[in-house]
Amino acid sequence: MAKNSKLLDHPEVQQADTLNYVAGTVFCVAFMVAAYLLTERHALDFMGLLKAVSGLTLLALIAQSMLYFGLSLSREHYAKSVTLALTVPLFVLSIGLTVWMFHTLFLRVMLPPGPGMIDPSLLH
Repeated sequence: MAKNSKLLDHPEVQQADTLNYVAGTVFCVAFMVAAYLLTERHALDFMGLLKAVSGLTLLALIAQSMLYFGLSLSREHYAKSVTLALTVPLFVLSIGLTVWMFHTLFLRVMLPPGPGMIDPSLLH
């Protein structure tokens, strides 16, 4: 118990600010609502919608990293900012490759039905 009693004295906890957390939440909710409305109303074509939603997601990520975590390009936060900048593309790449893999899984592993494999009575 004594080991955890000083958690509030940690520098990162001391750096936290209620105003930043509220502002970060408001900005992120606003960006996600904008993305939802663009998607629901079909306001753009497919590529335009993809670019707009990706841009809004990037803005939400930047708002979270700046307001929640206090990341910036200052000397004190340089290592954390670079770590985040190098980790995010790996995360996006891994999610993208997983989606692509499952999207094409059926085409890669299933055999096409042969002429005698389909029972004509099932088609009626």
